[in-house]
Amino acid sequence: MTKKTIEELANKAEQKPEGLTFPCTYPVKAMGENSNKFLQEMLFIAQKHCPDTEEHHVRTNQSRTGKYQSVTITVNVESRTHLENLFIEIRSHKDVKWTL
Repeated sequence: MTKKTIEELANKAEQKPEGLTFPCTYPVKAMGENSNKFLQEMLFIAQKHCPDTEEHHVRTNQSRTGKYQSVTITVNVESRTHLENLFIEIRSHKDVKWTL
């Protein structure tokens, strides 16, 4: 594969990834320990990548046992790369058990 072909494929993926048209709003969900610290850290990461994210964009839900919580933050993303970079940082957080 030539460099030009790789660049063309990357540009096409950036413009029209499966099912999403950018810019768009997207709900990012992370599951972790049920603590205010976890919630605040997820919000901090979201605001770092999407500065217009505010507290009212956040929803939480506790597990049946109360040990874990899901944090869903609806963010405005400009591109697939933008969304992927946000997910990379969230997934790399030491307290995140899984993401959707």
